[in-house]
Amino acid sequence: MLCNNCLDYIPEAKPPLCRFCGRPINKGNPCRFCKTGVHLDYGRAFMLFIPPVDKIIHHFKYRKKTKLAIFLGRAMASIIKSDHFLKNADMIVPIPLFWWKNLRRGYNQAALLSEIISQECNIQVNNIIKRIGNTKSQTKLDEQARRKNVFNAFALKSNGIKDKTVLLVDDVITTGATINECARVLKDAGAKEVYSCVAAITPA
Repeated sequence: MLCNNCLDYIPEAKPPLCRFCGRPINKGNPCRFCKTGVHLDYGRAFMLFIPPVDKIIHHFKYRKKTKLAIFLGRAMASIIKSDHFLKNADMIVPIPLFWWKNLRRGYNQAALLSEIISQECNIQVNNIIKRIGNTKSQTKLDEQARRKNVFNAFALKSNGIKDKTVLLVDDVITTGATINECARVLKDAGAKEVYSCVAAITPA
């Protein structure tokens, strides 16, 4: 799935890490994105979203290279199984796409990752969150605009998470606006703890 050159140069997210999102930090904790309004309790990431990871994620997300979910999902599962917090999650919840984007793309990359992680970690997937707003792409928005863009964009399909520990899964965290908004919805519905694990995260 990946050439040896890409495998050799994959930049893993290594400590010290932000305690909320898992972003590598130089000093201070949390990172600058998690200093205010954070709803995640803890998070980890497999790789840094820099070359060649940006191309890997692009092919996975937009070029229908869905088999990359096996490589990425197993790497994420390895992190989860060895992590004191993540391995004790009651359920995995993938970050949803708006129904039209899902239909156009043909798959939800977060759902594919969640399926692999579920198989490896024996944690059930629960697609309990739906995206109720067809938000703009976050790619070209700044941090504040990203938060506004996803505010109230998610809702629960049903409850059943009261006092549960939920593990949110996605492909990339940039500012963390999307995954943090999903965490807020889960917390408001009574989730005990909300963690995250992503394939890649932008540097601090």
